[in-house]
Amino acid sequence: MIRFRSRVFAWVMASVMALGVSVPVMAEDVGISMEKLPAKARKVVCEVFPDAKVKKVEMERRASLIQYEVKLEGGVKLQFSKDGTFTECEVTKGEVPAKLIPAKIREQVKAEFPERKVMCIEHDNKLYELRLDNGDELSFNSSYRLIDIDRFENQ
Repeated sequence: MIRFRSRVFAWVMASVMALGVSVPVMAEDVGISMEKLPAKARKVVCEVFPDAKVKKVEMERRASLIQYEVKLEGGVKLQFSKDGTFTECEVTKGEVPAKLIPAKIREQVKAEFPERKVMCIEHDNKLYELRLDNGDELSFNSSYRLIDIDRFENQ
């Protein structure tokens, strides 16, 4: 009976692999000290939030992707890539510090949405995405040109 189950299991696994179905890869979040954070990331935290107290620092592993997350007191969450490049800031109080928003984007937001605060900024090499305090989401290309506005509709 055990031998039969082993053969069935092997057949099922071989079938799954042959079909190209991916098996979920384990994700791992590990608490680390601030000193283990890449130097570029530590520099951003210290320069932009000099007086903030660090609540939690984690290294997140997803398959081959490694990133870091830093949570500060006062409702600030920062994310960094494997090499420490800043990729995201989200705040629950106040607004995203101006230092984290490229000047050309800051100028456009101030001109077109003067009463709004930036609550979240996220970016990669090709795209910047901002969420305003009214829920609207703005997308900018790598040349800092506004390319899309998703309006938040209050239900």
